[in-house]
Amino acid sequence: MVPRRSTPGLRVAACVFVAVWGLTTHGKYSASGDEPHYLIVTVSLVADRDLDLADNYASNDGRLIGHDGLTAGPHARPARDGRLRSTHDIGLPVLVAPVYAIAAGVVTLVPETMIARFRMSPGLLVYALVSLTILALVSAGVALLITGLTYVVDTRTAAAVGAVVALSPPILSHSFLVFPEAVAFAVACAVVWWTLNPSPSGRATWALALALGLLPWCHRKYSIFVIACAALLGGTRRAYWRGWPRPRLLAAAGVVAIPHILLYVWTLATWGNIGGPQMLQGAPFTLAGSARGFVGFWLDRQYGLFAYSPIYLLLPACWAIAWPKARWAILPVIALVVPMSAFVEWWGGFSPAARYLVPIMPFSALAIALAARGTLIARAGAVLLVPQAIMVGYAWQHPRTLWPMDDRNPLLMRLGPLGRAYEHALPSLRYGELNDALAAGVVLLLVNAAAAALVWHRRPRPPVIS
Repeated sequence: MVPRRSTPGLRVAACVFVAVWGLTTHGKYSASGDEPHYLIVTVSLVADRDLDLADNYASNDGRLIGHDGLTAGPHARPARDGRLRSTHDIGLPVLVAPVYAIAAGVVTLVPETMIARFRMSPGLLVYALVSLTILALVSAGVALLITGLTYVVDTRTAAAVGAVVALSPPILSHSFLVFPEAVAFAVACAVVWWTLNPSPSGRATWALALALGLLPWCHRKYSIFVIACAALLGGTRRAYWRGWPRPRLLAAAGVVAIPHILLYVWTLATWGNIGGPQMLQGAPFTLAGSARGFVGFWLDRQYGLFAYSPIYLLLPACWAIAWPKARWAILPVIALVVPMSAFVEWWGGFSPAARYLVPIMPFSALAIALAARGTLIARAGAVLLVPQAIMVGYAWQHPRTLWPMDDRNPLLMRLGPLGRAYEHALPSLRYGELNDALAAGVVLLLVNAAAAALVWHRRPRPPVIS
């Protein structure tokens, strides 16, 4: 029998899966951006049992995953041994390899005429099945997140926060894409669940340790993030760890650290440096541009979180209100946002907005849930939910509007005068100057500071004993 506590999480996760699946039927199933280049590594692993992609690009294997005529471009380059290898990390292709193998086998059993009725090719159907598996992983993460939140807030609040976070960008817009962000989100949800669970089992602890250890193989940008998650697990549950004997503690630390170390050993052997192929010509990070990236993550009118999710406009206030109970949860947020702000392509390339913020949303959900116990934040959230629901509803019908187009925000542009007014109230950090964000940033911080101060003022104070 399923424990009663897990029921709301499972129900919301099922609703998220069905809702996003419905969204994808309105026009997404096409492998684009980085997706086909992750998947062609999977094709090579399954068909050739190697990571050499020269024959796969030459044979147009992109058609097998829904991208006919795929070329390597900057997504592959010769390694030290001269073989053409992907510039992307191999963890995600390895993870979806069994799914691809099964999907490719299933598709051969379906007549192409039947596939064509749904305006798909065999390759697109394979991609669709892989995409649905990614969605299932994200939905499982949502169930874990909500279950974890029920340990600190009431069931209704936990379910509401989990549903809103899952059905709003950036989770909504990345939940079905073959990107490493989906895996990182699921792992982050597990971290939140384990941290809040008063009595996690030993089996769950070992599984989480292994997931953290392997996550950087999906993308090395999660290296510092994983270390911060490990610090979170250690710092919040000291009593739990004190019950473990030292050999067991060392073994758990090894499960997290050894796969992480092996990634860099493998990278050094393959590419001749520990940074990987993208650092062969220098580090793609710039300290001078970090301010633009940091502000852009939140405020950019095309690629920022607030542009597609006004529900998060009071997120700074939520963190301030929840700080006494959620301060350790800020570590993974800082560990991911700060270094990625300095990345020269902070907007995430051709992808929906706020791509790099996806793994921090479970920690933000914790802050929102704790803050939403107060009347002010709950009511303000209900007000912000109105434009959020309108935006999500339109995006559900027109998923392509979730992808920014150069200096335009297609979603806000199509929502009439109010949508366009909101778009122009936000600065364009990618195409404009950093000081353009000053007014919007100051207003946002003042509003959040006022909300937090009002909540603190209304909090009951302990009685004075004379």
